[in-house]
Amino acid sequence: MLREYCVSQSVRKTAAMALAVIAGGISVLGWAPFAWWPLPLLAYALLLFLLANSRTAIQAGKIGLSFGLGLHFFGHGWVLDALHRKSGMALAPAAASTLIFVSYLALFTALPSLLWRLIVTRSAATAGSIGAFAALMTLSEWGRSLPFNGFTSLSLGYSLIDTWLAGYAPVAGVYGLSWLGYCASGSLVLLLTRRASRPALALTAVVCGGTAFLQFDWVEAAGQSLSFRLIQSNVVQERKFDPLTRHAQMLRLLAGIEQAPADLIITPETAFTVFIDELPGGTLSQLQNFSRRTGSHLLLGIPTLTANAEGHNSVIQISPGTARIQQYDKVRLMPFGEYSPAGFGWFSAALDIPLKDLRPGISDQQPFRVGAQSIGTLICHEDLLGAESRRWLPSATVLINPSNLAWFEGSIAIAQRLQIARLRALEAGRPILRATNTGVTAQIDHRGRVIRKLPEMQEGALSGIVQPMRGLTPYARFGDGPVVSACGLVSLLCLLTRRRRASPRTREDPWGRGKMPDHD
Repeated sequence: MLREYCVSQSVRKTAAMALAVIAGGISVLGWAPFAWWPLPLLAYALLLFLLANSRTAIQAGKIGLSFGLGLHFFGHGWVLDALHRKSGMALAPAAASTLIFVSYLALFTALPSLLWRLIVTRSAATAGSIGAFAALMTLSEWGRSLPFNGFTSLSLGYSLIDTWLAGYAPVAGVYGLSWLGYCASGSLVLLLTRRASRPALALTAVVCGGTAFLQFDWVEAAGQSLSFRLIQSNVVQERKFDPLTRHAQMLRLLAGIEQAPADLIITPETAFTVFIDELPGGTLSQLQNFSRRTGSHLLLGIPTLTANAEGHNSVIQISPGTARIQQYDKVRLMPFGEYSPAGFGWFSAALDIPLKDLRPGISDQQPFRVGAQSIGTLICHEDLLGAESRRWLPSATVLINPSNLAWFEGSIAIAQRLQIARLRALEAGRPILRATNTGVTAQIDHRGRVIRKLPEMQEGALSGIVQPMRGLTPYARFGDGPVVSACGLVSLLCLLTRRRRASPRTREDPWGRGKMPDHD
């Protein structure tokens, strides 16, 4: 009997972890390019149900880890191609590195799952259990934004940008949306297990609030609109830095820039692949003459060097009214691709990529000026963090997002990053002009809507008119602090108010169904 019972328990644990992996993997369909947003909500509801039926914190942590492995393997597995085919790493170490990366990300689901099982009690059977789950998961998402310059892709809030909850983004940012999403998932569990009416009423109220916020404009038009041209150079990553094709690439790029005038002409990140001091003689003079002749402001992606030979990933501005060239240096560098985190120099050395030993710019840099307007810059990886867009406010009236995503061409990462940029625009209340190498080059308005875009993997230019905006959304004023503090407070209160279990061998079921035997 005891042996049969142990086998039964082992099968249940294995089944729970297998179900968690499947749920995590399927949930990826909730983000771009698929955007089936109910799937992540259902998947996290299943995760919470599995956690509620786990018997120990360790088992809950294993279930959370399994969910995270499914989520990030299918959602971020494109890293393997970037390491192997684009960066020149051998297949075996590239696969091992991808597995380590996916496992690292999965820890941010495992840890809150373990902590939830530790602190939840019967006294928190309704709002407390859901609140603790939502708070811990949200804190874990925020925690992912801290190490290695931050990686926030597949945060739950991004999947909700096209829902009735999107109105909360200018108020509470992506983590506020995530918190609401986790609360919605918890409410679904209560609806199914206890058939309670209050969760349905709460969900209805939250949806109505989001719909009302969608009708409210936190910002207003700032002066006259600007014409723009966004250059999509479409150079595949394998040939981007090839010295044999570099000159031809630059000639095509110059021709694209000078094809037509505009108030703003923007190239992708590192569109010029040599340091500014290494440009062929006369290149800068040619661009300055074009700018002066047409009244165009040129914002060009190019690496630069300091006086002591430190490299920067930069955007320079060539303006019609001055010979001075203004420069913005990327602050949030991409780990391994642009800098080596402490202790990981050996890993970066295995990557066959240029510009992998750069230095970050200072955070207090001046925006570009185009007439009466100020332009804030988010270079590629910087669009992953709301704090990076906030530091340009309130002075910036338009944000630009030069990027090179050719590392990830053909993968779902391209659509994911466009979705992330859309949420940045909605949080900040600013339009974003996004110029990329191979796609997606797009104009995004201050409500996070894509106004127009270019097809991927096509050379061309996207032209249009952008309306600068001024004013501050609540998120622009306060950032992530209120949501993170609230989640921390909820977690602390749940920890402080937990009740001692009735006996060492039993535990309370958080859904109010009595006591359950406690076996590992």
